[in-house]
Amino acid sequence: METKDFTLHRDGVDGDFDVTLYGTAGRPVIVFPEGNSSCASWEDGGMVDALAGLIDAGRVRLFCVDSADGASWYAGFAPTDYRLASLGGYFDLVENELVQLVSDEAPGAGAPIVAGAGIGALNATIAMLRRPKLYGGLLALSGTYDAAWVVGDAMNDGWRAFSPVDLARGLGDNPLLVEGLSGSQLAFVCGTGAGEEGGETQRTLQGELASAGVAATFEYWGADVDHSWGWWQEEARQLLPCLVEEGGLQRRHAASVVGDARAAAQSASAAFADAGKRLEQAKEHLAKARDVLAAAEERTKAEQQSVAEHESEAERLSALARDAWAEKDRIAALLEDAIRKGNEAQVEADKAAAELASAQWIAGEAEAAVASAKSECVAAESDVAQAKEAVEATREREAAAKAKLQSVLDEAAAKPAAAKPASAKKPATRKKPAAAKKPTTGTKRTSRTRKSSGGQGSSR
Repeated sequence: METKDFTLHRDGVDGDFDVTLYGTAGRPVIVFPEGNSSCASWEDGGMVDALAGLIDAGRVRLFCVDSADGASWYAGFAPTDYRLASLGGYFDLVENELVQLVSDEAPGAGAPIVAGAGIGALNATIAMLRRPKLYGGLLALSGTYDAAWVVGDAMNDGWRAFSPVDLARGLGDNPLLVEGLSGSQLAFVCGTGAGEEGGETQRTLQGELASAGVAATFEYWGADVDHSWGWWQEEARQLLPCLVEEGGLQRRHAASVVGDARAAAQSASAAFADAGKRLEQAKEHLAKARDVLAAAEERTKAEQQSVAEHESEAERLSALARDAWAEKDRIAALLEDAIRKGNEAQVEADKAAAELASAQWIAGEAEAAVASAKSECVAAESDVAQAKEAVEATREREAAAKAKLQSVLDEAAAKPAAAKPASAKKPATRKKPAAAKKPTTGTKRTSRTRKSSGGQGSSR
């Protein structure tokens, strides 16, 4: 594969821009690099190798140019005016020096197609929307087409001049741009896998172009298609040949429709055959189901009867349960009353026990007094017996004295009376013996004091 290197410069644009040409014949394709890269971006990403068949066959030649992304899209630290001036100068260089270089190197090969992946797809789309008559087609792979997604809070009217969704929104006011775009084949493609968040802006751009009456092809590949060079290579291999052929995208679309229709027809045939099999199976299942239904109906009747019986039994048991709960409540009330009465009786019993203890103590005192009285009675009886004996002895002595006295009297009466001598003394008379002193034989009664069980003394 033959390559050539060029350097472009434009007054008012900061720096020089290198261009690498791959191929010697075929439709020219201006390639914008991905992610603040250089003209070697597609070669480094494997895109040149992926399109080598087309290049070597003389169907396409690639003009890969440096980017100004570092001074514009990715220069978040720089003033907005500087960034916008860098981006505007870059597109001026593309629309003049680069387009002229392509015309000089590929005379008569047709208007160049602009292409890019990632940020390169954004730049390629801006180029097409700014000057559609300079180009013959567009291939945008996995781009982000709303400048606000790139510059964020710096978004203003200056950035809207480089925002595809905003440019497309203003196409209704510029019929010449719509006419220029309508003569070109425009292809947008992205995956729905990892990293393909820009697909949302692609759908927005699709709606704006449709509203402006601009025909374009938008493809959304599967969820396994992510934001990577591998998938961009496959997308470019399929779509770039369509862009270099007149009506290529329409034929791709028609082929896709036919393919889809054939696939749908094959799917329908297979579905029909499968439906026939399923119908036979369904008939068999229906027959079995009817048998099962009949058995189920019989079983249902039996179960319903069983349910009715169980309901009746449940009602009976429920009534019994209600009665049992009522009886339980009645017994609980009786038990509560019995407990209350038992507590009251216990209080009375405790009081009676206290009174019994007091009575027992008093009875003990009384028994002690009885015992003491009995002892005193025994002593008194002994005293009485002794007194009786003393009285009897006294009586006996008295009787003996009286008898002796009588004897003396009788003896005196028997003798003759004689004159009393003058010196004779009066005979002494015997004194009556004194009453004998009552001997003390009983025990002396004393007042005794006992302590009651209550702790207080009482005299008996």
